[in-house]
Amino acid sequence: MSLLEDTLSCLGAEVPLPKIDRALKELWDSDVAKTRASLINFAIYSEDVNALAGNNDLLSKITAEHACRALLITCLPEVRPQRARAWINALCRPYQGKQIVCSEQISFVLEGGDAAQVQNIVFAHLDSDLPLIVWWQGELTNNFEERFYSRIDTLIIDSSTWENPQREIAGLAAAKAAETADFDVRDLSWTRSHFMRTALANSFQDVKAREHLPMIETIEITHAKSQRCAALLLAGWIAQRLGATLHDKSSGLVFTKPDEQPLSVTLLENDTGCALQSLRLIAPCLDVTILRDGTSAFVRTQATCEGHSHEELLPADMVSDADLISEQLSRTGGNTHYSSVLPLMESMLAKIS
Repeated sequence: MSLLEDTLSCLGAEVPLPKIDRALKELWDSDVAKTRASLINFAIYSEDVNALAGNNDLLSKITAEHACRALLITCLPEVRPQRARAWINALCRPYQGKQIVCSEQISFVLEGGDAAQVQNIVFAHLDSDLPLIVWWQGELTNNFEERFYSRIDTLIIDSSTWENPQREIAGLAAAKAAETADFDVRDLSWTRSHFMRTALANSFQDVKAREHLPMIETIEITHAKSQRCAALLLAGWIAQRLGATLHDKSSGLVFTKPDEQPLSVTLLENDTGCALQSLRLIAPCLDVTILRDGTSAFVRTQATCEGHSHEELLPADMVSDADLISEQLSRTGGNTHYSSVLPLMESMLAKIS
């Protein structure tokens, strides 16, 4: 626990749990130049004690773009005896060069924490009537149960951090099926493929290229070592857009297209580089390649159709966790494409595990 104790000073002022609301009111009453702003409740939930300082920095970056009541939850279920502590802070930024606009941050360290403690202590301090968005870091532990997910509106996950994605997706599906669950799911692995999907759509603006799209026989995706889920989600999305279904009896990732022809998926892994590094679609008279070098802010596309080639340079998305989360918080409504790919993702993982 020494690392945790050394880090706690960055969280602001420690306050007794019963006095959190009063301490927040006093915080704003003491400085009339600052204006409190809040559009959502945004929480980071982690059971990794070593992530505390990094998550605190992430909240500072995220609240610079999104006004919210920020909740930093560090839950340590295995620590005994059970104890809960809280800190408050103001995360402020200039607005139009005059006002100072601030988000409230409440940080909780829950030693011996379980779902009941999260519900009774943390959720009691939500900004009322505002949606709750939770970024759950790591695997879905025992604390991800009805008392937790029944309160949230949007769950953000990162399947790239899961040791057993197939098991975690099954658990997520079971939670979504519960009568008390009504939350939307966002996966940072899916968000990481956004620039690839956009570039791919741009590559098929040409009429001739679109004519050859149903004839694609091979999908090749190169990804970083920890980003297999991002590659699988991208491959699944492309297969679904082609109307292909996963072939259960074949070895490897082979789909069957509406014309009964096979569509094979090959995943190539690199030890280094950005999450998704290249995407290639191959048909008899069509070859489309999308390439991102390192963490470049641009992606290069090359499409060759019936002997004619076209190259283009397009902007790529940012790659930091703070940028990915900000992208999610900027969006509204459900993520229907991801929801449709998720069941297929589970089947694909079963074939290659």
